[in-house]
Amino acid sequence: MDASGCGCPPTVAPGQVHHVFLNVRDFARARAFYGRLMPRLGYAGVSDHPGVCGFLSPAGSLWIKQAGPAFAGDTFHKDRVGLCEIAFAAASRADVDALHGELVAAGVTILDPPREYPEYVQGYYAVFFADPDGIKLEVVHIPATAS
Repeated sequence: MDASGCGCPPTVAPGQVHHVFLNVRDFARARAFYGRLMPRLGYAGVSDHPGVCGFLSPAGSLWIKQAGPAFAGDTFHKDRVGLCEIAFAAASRADVDALHGELVAAGVTILDPPREYPEYVQGYYAVFFADPDGIKLEVVHIPATAS
């Protein structure tokens, strides 16, 4: 990853999301939450700026920024127009289970504990949880043999 500028990775192939920005109500609280979570999910790089922070991986980045004052009272709902959820890939079911344990120990709101979701695809195994603003997050493992 390029250490200059924002630190974003080069775009080497189509078919992947390069970056996502989330507006947050309390930047310090969100920075602490994502600062613990994102390295665990493979986003080891960090690009900190006043009121904006990016978590970087070789394949893309997730950014948080302080929401504007006019929107300080807004809350997230997955059924509104806009973002519904963000799902991150896990290497194994054991990784999903381990992260779930860490989230519970940290007091993170668990929306749905780890389980299989065969209605999505065979082998789909995920945990769903919320960030400090209630944004729905997921960590999922789907084995290569899924069809």
